[in-house]
Amino acid sequence: MAGERKRRILVVEDEALIAMDLERIVRCAGCEVVGPVGRAEEALRLAAEGRPDAAILDIKLSDGDSFAVADALARRRVPFVFVTGSGPAALPERFRGRPLIRKPYDAAKLAAMLGGKAAAARGRGGRAS
Repeated sequence: MAGERKRRILVVEDEALIAMDLERIVRCAGCEVVGPVGRAEEALRLAAEGRPDAAILDIKLSDGDSFAVADALARRRVPFVFVTGSGPAALPERFRGRPLIRKPYDAAKLAAMLGGKAAAARGRGGRAS
């Protein structure tokens, strides 16, 4: 529809090639990219200023991890998915029910989540795979 606002997706990934791939996936899903950023400090700023509708968070970043970003998003009720090379055990208990996609990820599944399933997955346990 003309004039319809695109969903804004915050991309937090510190590996440049992966960040570019995530950007492509987000755009192909018809969404607008916020970022990408590879540092938690930048991600926290964009989470507040960029007003994302959802987020893709790599767990391990160049300056630590993305858990403070996830906390900030959760307080605002912004759905997010973790992407990581690790398994669910890498998540603190408070995030164990959040969606997690393991790298290497399935681009089609990630794109499907951005097309509306990310919001439905919020608060629902389980790992997308």
